[in-house]
Formats: sequence, structure tokens, C-alpha cells
Amino acid sequence: MSWELIVASIIFIATYAAISLRRLPGIEVGMHTAALIGAALMMLFGIVSLTTAWDSLNLDVLFLLLGMMLLVGSLDACGFFNIVANLLIRKVPDGKRFLIRIMLLSAILSALMLNDAVVLILTPAVIRCCKLLRSDPIPFLIGVFVSANIGSCATIVGNPQNAYIATHAGIGFMGFTMEMLPMTLACLLVSMIIMLALFRKRLSVEPTDIACETTDDRPRLYATISVAIGTIIMFALSSTLDIGLAYIAMTGGCLALLIVATKGHGTSMNVVRRVDWKVLLFFIGLFIIMAGTVSSGLLDRIADLFPGFRDGDPSPLELTVFTVVLSNLISNVPSVILIGDMISYATPLTWLILSASSTLAGNLTLIGAAANVIVSEEAEKEEIRFDFRKYLITGIPVSLATLAVMYVFLVLL
Repeated sequence: MSWELIVASIIFIATYAAISLRRLPGIEVGMHTAALIGAALMMLFGIVSLTTAWDSLNLDVLFLLLGMMLLVGSLDACGFFNIVANLLIRKVPDGKRFLIRIMLLSAILSALMLNDAVVLILTPAVIRCCKLLRSDPIPFLIGVFVSANIGSCATIVGNPQNAYIATHAGIGFMGFTMEMLPMTLACLLVSMIIMLALFRKRLSVEPTDIACETTDDRPRLYATISVAIGTIIMFALSSTLDIGLAYIAMTGGCLALLIVATKGHGTSMNVVRRVDWKVLLFFIGLFIIMAGTVSSGLLDRIADLFPGFRDGDPSPLELTVFTVVLSNLISNVPSVILIGDMISYATPLTWLILSASSTLAGNLTLIGAAANVIVSEEAEKEEIRFDFRKYLITGIPVSLATLAVMYVFLVLL
């Protein structure tokens, strides 16, 4: 065993432990911090050269994510999400329909934009709605991230792991969506039924008809919405026109940012500040760490531990189970990047199973996906606290049921 393999193994294990636990001895660290430290150590010990580190960066993924973040931030700056939030509580007849509205809205938006950005903006709006309706916010907030995770399965731009898989495996936007959309709709329906059954006694609201807020910046709002629609259309035509998704996303994001910039008062800078730079840094760190596992031979050793992965094409069941377990230990994004390098020569179906299982696994626990963590952290700011163990009563049936639906649609049908 070479010293590079030993050092790479130590760095890899320590980094993924820090990502999972979100702390080092005596200090708390963010996932992006852990990934960057791990990447720096890989370079410091000469396991990854500067050239290899640069070559390992998947710029298509990074710019696709950045462009979508700019687009979502620009829509928010123009008041789009305020209007959406107010439409949520317009003529609310009962709690069941309110929950269905929230889950539909969260799922649809998460299919068209990054789910993490959607829940970050939608959570405060739902809390505000619950206060106005004098209802228990917990079921509705759970509905936000459960449906956001499910809805994000449908498209390449729904979540970071989908963006990585599509660019890594060369799967087109429409090809991905046509395969995943029916499964996503079925999973959303199943999750709604389970949520309504589990929370049937906690969905009381006071029926109300509250006037919707409007925006005094309609020209910019309409222009930004037009850019968003144009971006989605271009995504659908990307394979036909042979244009990279990253180019489309960055063009849409920059056009939206330019529209917002005409407002002045530092509005465009506020959009840039609200970009989730931590996610981008997290990806950069993981790309370099994975380059170290490949160059040191560690990835081959890891694959040898799981017989189904030795030839790079595990069975659907092996892949699903392994992905679900790993995603809830170290989160879904690092799991997908690790597994992705273990199945580099897999079929498109294998990649789709990896995408769906890693995303749906995120609903199992409160820390299974970034969207869950974002909602719980935003809720804590309003002194609304989730119970990790109690959430499992919801997370286990939702995850198992939707994973079963996924398996039927992608494997058995």
C-alpha cells in the first residue's frame, strides 16, 4: 500500500466524517469548509497537482448552478415570490387544500429552479401564512421540503446532484425530463396522500380571504419572468440546438441580473450576495477530493468493497439501497459524486436511478437533504422547532413509498 493511498484514505475519511457530522473536534464546520480543507490537504500532500485540481472542476455544473441562482435571486428581487406567497392563502377553504397547494407549488417551482433556493424563499412565506391562518406550521413546512425534494427529481435544474449527473453522463434536458416526470408526479401524489393521512388532525386553519399584495415594479417583474420562461424553453431545446445547459443558465441569470440592475440602489449586488456560494465551494472541494481518490487508487479500493460496483454497473436494487444509505450518512450531493465516479461507464438508466434514489432518500431524515436543513433553520428563526425523531414518523413512510414508486417506474415498467 503506497503512502499516497494511506494519506488519501485518511483525508477522505476525515473529510466525509466532517461533512456528515458538520463538526471537527471542538469546532463546528460547514460542509463547504470541510470539503475545501480536504481539497487543500489533497493538494498539500501532492496527491493532486494544481493542474489536476483545475481539470477536475466540472465547470458545466458550477456555471449551471450559478446561473440558476442568479435567475432565482432576480425573480425574488422583483417581488415574484411575494406574489406567489400571497396567492397561497387567497380563499383558503381548509387545511387539507392549503397543504396540497403548498406541496404543488413547492414541487412545481423546484422542478423549474433549484430546490434549495425555492425552499429558502418559500419557507418564510409559509410561516407568515400559517400565522395569519392561526395554524400549526410544522405539517406545512414539512410539506415544503418533502415536495421540493420530490419535484426536483423531474429536471436537470431541480437540484445540484441532477445537474452533476446530467453533465457527467451526457443526458439531455428533455431526455432526462421525459423519463423522470411521470415517476415524479406519481411520487408527489403518494406523498400527498401520506402527508394528509399522518397530519389529518393538525391541519386546522381559520378560513380567510386576504387580499394579495401587488408589486409596483411590474415591468421588471414581467421582463424577469420572460427571461425565466425563455431559459426553460432553451433548456428544452438545448439538445436540438447543441447548446450547453451552463451557457443557457448563465445567459438567463445574467440577463435577469441586468434587468434587476436597472432598479439601482445596489439591488443587483444584493442578488449576487444571495447566491449560495457555499454550495459552489462545496462542489469545488468535492471535485478535487474525488480527483485525489482516483489518482491514489482509493476509488478502486472502495469499489472492491461492494461487489456490484466492481464492473461499474451495479444492479438497480444494489444501487438504490447503497445510495439511500450513503445519502443519509453524508448527504446526497457528496454521495452522488462518489458513486458517480464508481459507475462512470454505466447505462443512462443507472444514472437516472442514482438521481432519483439520492433525491428521494433526502426525505428520510431531517438532515437527509440540504432543503430539509434550510427549512428547519429558517423555522428556528421564528422559534418553530422540528423534532428529529418525530419527523421519522413522516420521513420513513414517505421515503419508502416514493422509492418503491421510483423503482416500479424506472425499473419494472
